[in-house]
Amino acid sequence: MVLASCSAAVASDVLIRPERLKAVGQLLPRAEGTPEALQLFIDRVACVLKAPCAGVSLILNDSGILTATHGVGGWLAEAGGMPAEWAPCAVVVRYDAPLLIADTHDDPAHTGNPLVMITGVRSYAGVPLHLDGQAVGSLCVLSGQPGVFTEADLDMLVGLAPCAVQLLKDAAGY
Repeated sequence: MVLASCSAAVASDVLIRPERLKAVGQLLPRAEGTPEALQLFIDRVACVLKAPCAGVSLILNDSGILTATHGVGGWLAEAGGMPAEWAPCAVVVRYDAPLLIADTHDDPAHTGNPLVMITGVRSYAGVPLHLDGQAVGSLCVLSGQPGVFTEADLDMLVGLAPCAVQLLKDAAGY
């Protein structure tokens, strides 16, 4: 796991900072559905990283919004997001750092996570997305198998993150 050390109380305050929420608000989709360019991008990310699931999320103070996904189905796709406390992407945003979870079943922070228990997510790799100096969301890949993603995958996601932000900006008319 790649994270800076920080107390949970301090980290949770990051999600409610007005300047961060303002930046997130500027990227919220202006239309229903996923823009085609963003969907093609996330499909390619999944293909390149050989990930069964991939996503671009925006993290509000209390929820994670899935703005584009590949391989996500069921209730999660229908809901279009989840509570922030369930979302590994919220951890990425809180600490403004890449996150690699080799096996959620071995990670004390996620063993009781409802998202993990319901969907069966075992591996996660995600990196922050930035707008105006604020961590607003995450570009991530997920798998139901443990040990799927590596530090090299995180590096690739870091390189792809600016493209995801540009596509979000385009979709929001920013």
